[in-house]
Amino acid sequence: MYSILPAFVSALFLGFGTYVLIREGITRISVPFAVMCATTFVWQGTWAFLFQTTNPDVANLLVKFGYLFILFLPTALYHFSIEVVSRRGERPVLLMSYSLCVVLAVLLMSSNEIVDGFNTFFFGDYPRAGRLHPVHVVQTVVVVSRSAWLLFDARRHTSAAGARKLLGLCLVGVVVYSLAAVDYAVNYAVAFYPPGFIFITTSLGILAVSIVRYGLMGPYLVLATMAHEVATPLAAIGLHADELRSALPELIRGYRLAVQHQLCEDTLYSAEEPDRLPALASAIRRQVNSTSAVMEMSLASMTLHRLDKRSFGAHSMTACVESAFERFPFRPGERELVSVAHIDPDIQFSGSDSLLIFVLFNLLKNSLHAIHSAGNGHIEIGAHRRDGFCVLRFSDTGPGIAPDVLPQIFEPFYSTKAHGRGSGMGLNFCRRVCDAFGGSISCESEPGVHTTFTLRLPEPGSAADRGRHDLPPPSRRYRVG
Repeated sequence: MYSILPAFVSALFLGFGTYVLIREGITRISVPFAVMCATTFVWQGTWAFLFQTTNPDVANLLVKFGYLFILFLPTALYHFSIEVVSRRGERPVLLMSYSLCVVLAVLLMSSNEIVDGFNTFFFGDYPRAGRLHPVHVVQTVVVVSRSAWLLFDARRHTSAAGARKLLGLCLVGVVVYSLAAVDYAVNYAVAFYPPGFIFITTSLGILAVSIVRYGLMGPYLVLATMAHEVATPLAAIGLHADELRSALPELIRGYRLAVQHQLCEDTLYSAEEPDRLPALASAIRRQVNSTSAVMEMSLASMTLHRLDKRSFGAHSMTACVESAFERFPFRPGERELVSVAHIDPDIQFSGSDSLLIFVLFNLLKNSLHAIHSAGNGHIEIGAHRRDGFCVLRFSDTGPGIAPDVLPQIFEPFYSTKAHGRGSGMGLNFCRRVCDAFGGSISCESEPGVHTTFTLRLPEPGSAADRGRHDLPPPSRRYRVG
């Protein structure tokens, strides 16, 4: 009788993990979730047999085998939370936690230090805590608490309603998950049927709904659909604008001849705007290019985790900067605020030219926003070679960044803009791109004076291009990547 619930939960989690993997594919978020489901599946399935066995030798084998998966479950939840908030700086701690899991697993299987046999209760046999079992309990408390804090902190710093709902659901899931720790009391001979499966089931159910319904993976499909649906009419508008631009000179020449010979009145032109119509066709083409670039950038941001690095190649920094300026949707008067120092045409970087252009888009957008907020300022861009890297410096003389804000600017969902004005993902995208290239991005700022972003991108064939990061962190700067 008592084995029915763990058997049911085991099958349920097999369904959870399979469903998410089928719906969303293998991604950096779905994989740790599937690991949580798989460990729960084996753990609960093992308990279904444990609660029925009457053979002490079989019970000893089952308690150790089932607990082997319990050891990894809290860290898998921590791994999932890190990927949800894209908190790259947590990875060393994650690696330490997984390493501790491996050590505890070895001790579990080779001694009685983690699980010392079993106790027999009214529902069946259950693992008895060994001398080092408290180490696993403390590890669980630390990583689950850290998971909850990361989700809470990310939600607190995002203004996007969809992201807040998503992070809020994940936070609720982690809090509910933490209630499963009540089962540890049974390991210490407190006699009650372990209810942890209820909290684990509810928690992972909430997370599964979050993944599938509320956008951990959904934005990829939505943006891909938008890009597909918008790309065709945009391309058609651009072609029509090009045709108009080609035909207008002849049409205008004929119109002016007609006016000259008094065949019609001149109602289209004024002395102040003689080239207004030809300029309109060019303006339409620029807007089409800008909108297409924004769509591509949004899609690239959502699909960066699936980037095929085998497609990277050598690209000219000068060409990328020029292309960014041609495609960026400057408002009137903004282009004059940007100056570019002479960049050696031979300077190249290894990576993706389109992704670097999108990085420049984000930096331009942020700097122009800061300059407009301050009421004055300008932007300077330059590049040079150094130690196998192409170093791009992007500086503005806007209001600067406060020292307490500077360490957080690359974190996902962190934004200092007013509610609804920014998602907090722009600089995080820049960091992820530079990291994918094998480079880095850093920022230094003096409030009221300047803000300077420094991108270090590996040159083709350099040691950094082959995956070795040899540069030390720059002094007095916040560095990521």
